[in-house]
Amino acid sequence: MSLEYLEKYNVVDHRTLRSVGMTNDAIAGVVDCCMLRLARGIYSIVRACQKPAHTSAAVLISDTDWTEYFRATSKSREQNPKYQEHLARLRIVHYRYYRTDDVVSGVSAALLHEMSLYRQPMKRISVVHPTVSSRSTEIDRRRRRCDSDDLCTVYGLDCVRPERTGLDLIAALGPADGMAALESGLRAQVERETGKPKIGMTDPPRMRKVGREIVERDYGPAVQRLARGRKRASAILSIISPLSESYAESRTSFALHQLGLHDFTQQYNVGANGDFVARLDFLHRPTNTILAFDGDQKYADAGADTRVKEGRQQNELLNMGFRIVHLKFSDLFNLKFFGMKLFDQAPQLIPFQCAPTL
Repeated sequence: MSLEYLEKYNVVDHRTLRSVGMTNDAIAGVVDCCMLRLARGIYSIVRACQKPAHTSAAVLISDTDWTEYFRATSKSREQNPKYQEHLARLRIVHYRYYRTDDVVSGVSAALLHEMSLYRQPMKRISVVHPTVSSRSTEIDRRRRRCDSDDLCTVYGLDCVRPERTGLDLIAALGPADGMAALESGLRAQVERETGKPKIGMTDPPRMRKVGREIVERDYGPAVQRLARGRKRASAILSIISPLSESYAESRTSFALHQLGLHDFTQQYNVGANGDFVARLDFLHRPTNTILAFDGDQKYADAGADTRVKEGRQQNELLNMGFRIVHLKFSDLFNLKFFGMKLFDQAPQLIPFQCAPTL
C-alpha cells in the first residue's frame, strides 16, 4: 500500500505545533477552527488560519490538495461516508499509544485494507492483544492471540490480514457485512496479483477464476484457523466473488443467495451489432432478467447526463428482449420484502429457486 497516510493531509503532533510558536492555549483552540483533532495530541491542518494565535501553523502545510478539498466541500463533506472512513483511517495510522503486541483488527483493520463497510462505528480503534483487554474513548482492546499466518503489516502497524478480517466481521457484524468485506478484499487481491486494476471491466470471467483460486489458497486455510463459526464462514466463501464492485452489489448477491437464486451473472457486458450497449451488474441469463437499482443519489453524484444515458440504455435493453427489475438500495435490508418485490416483478425467476446458501 502507498505511504499517503504517513506523508499527506498535513498531520502534525502537539510538539510540532509548539515548535513553530503556538502556545498550549492556542492549540486547544484550533479544533473547529483550522485543524481537526484526529487523536490525543494529533491534528490535521485543514486551512491556513488568519487568527494571530494560529497563523504560525501555516508553515506546516504541505498538502494543499487537502486544504483545497476542505474549502470546496464545506456543505457536503460531513455527509460523505468516504470522508468519515478517511478520517478514521488517519486516526488509526497516526495514533501514538499502541501497546507492544497490539494488532489492529475488526472494523479498524477493514479500514486499513480499504474493505467495503456500511455505517459502522469508527470512533474507537479496534485492536487485539495476547494478554490484555481494556477500553477507552480512543481504543477498544480485546484479548486474543493471533496466528502468525493471519498477520500482516500496513503503514507500519501490525494488522490482521484482509481474509481473516472479513471472516472476523461475519461474527462481529453479521454474514452480509462480512461477505461485503471479504468480496472487496478479494477484488483488491485479484487486481494486485494479476497486475490489472481494470480486470473486472476487461475480463470478468478471468477475474472470477483467479478469485476462486485465491479463495481456495488463502481464505480456506484461514477458515480452519477460526475457533468457531467455520461452517457459516465456509458457506459464505462458497459464494463470494471478486466481481462485486461495491457494498450494494455484495449485499445484492448475498440476498439473492439467501433466496436460493444462485445463477445470476455479475458484470455482464451486453453488445448489439458489434457495439457496446451496457454493462449489467446482475443478469439472470436463463430468463434475460436484469436487476437495476434506482436512486437519486447516484444521479446527484454523477450528474444529469447519467440519468439520460441510463434511460437510453434501458430502452435499448428492453428492445433486445431483456426484462428489468427495478429495486432500491433500501430493499436489500429486508429479505422478505426484497423477495416479494423481486418475484412480483419477475415471476419467471420462481422456478429457478433452490435451497438458500444460509
